[in-house]
Amino acid sequence: MKQKVVISVSFNGSKNSQSKALQIAAGFSGVDSAAIQGEDKNQIVVTGINIDMVELVKKLKKKVGFSTILTVTVIDGDDKDKDEDDEEEPKVWPNCHVGVPPYYIYNVPAYPSNSCTIL
Repeated sequence: MKQKVVISVSFNGSKNSQSKALQIAAGFSGVDSAAIQGEDKNQIVVTGINIDMVELVKKLKKKVGFSTILTVTVIDGDDKDKDEDDEEEPKVWPNCHVGVPPYYIYNVPAYPSNSCTIL
């Protein structure tokens, strides 16, 4: 599922931290693109497939500064068209009856009639 995540980051006024935050976001797994947005250029917009945004925010907090998730939206692209064309048929499982294996009953006397085994 393709996502668009907007993260607010406090850059503490340095341009170096903006490029550092973009490098962290772009290098994260599942990210397709990362850009800086907003009036104060304090928001990072990240798009990608199955982004672990909590881990991304943790990493940004550790390396750059205070970060919070503002919005998360699902981008609906060509996936709907694929779903309409490729309707999956219900799976039909073969009918196989596996029964309980047979068991045999043996009659074992509790006390043998000839109790002397040495003779």
